[in-house]
Amino acid sequence: MWETLNETVFNTWISGGPLMIGLAALALVIYGSILQVMIYLQRLKELSKDVNEWGHWVEQPGEASGLLGNMIRYTQRDVDSYKELSFRFLMLHRRIIQPLDRQIRFSTTIVSAAPLLGLLGTVVGMLATFLGLSVSYGGNSLDLVAGGISEALITTQTGLMLAIPAMFFLTSARAQRQNLQQFLTQLEARTLKQFEGKGLKG
Repeated sequence: MWETLNETVFNTWISGGPLMIGLAALALVIYGSILQVMIYLQRLKELSKDVNEWGHWVEQPGEASGLLGNMIRYTQRDVDSYKELSFRFLMLHRRIIQPLDRQIRFSTTIVSAAPLLGLLGTVVGMLATFLGLSVSYGGNSLDLVAGGISEALITTQTGLMLAIPAMFFLTSARAQRQNLQQFLTQLEARTLKQFEGKGLKG
């Protein structure tokens, strides 16, 4: 069974032509990049808690724990003006959201390249097909036509198979990114409310 499966995969790979090497390399880059995004989001998972679970920590930062506790204390420690408070939340945005945005943009770019590389395989395969049709000596002509059609179809299919699951992952990552942005907005609003009436400078 496994020998038959391996043989089928190998034959399919060979039928796809030289562009299958490029698609394989692209697959490693795509899913390596997506894995980095998922690991990054997993590290920030505690920031997805409901505001009711952490809202009281803004008033009692000493009780806060973990990454969230460090963030709350960072935004409140030795703050003497609203300008300083805004700057600290800007720094949080740069440290948390911007790296994620860069990684998502990079992943989106390389994912979009997969169908295009598959389409290039389609063009190459069709050229091989037309070459086969232009050759007039029997069996060789049929082999060229069959090989060209296989290359055209397999590379296109492979490109789509790489891109479609990756797009689902990226859609999920963007949704989680929005949740992180919402969390920072809520944290800033709660912190500003906490500092009201404390005589902070403008």
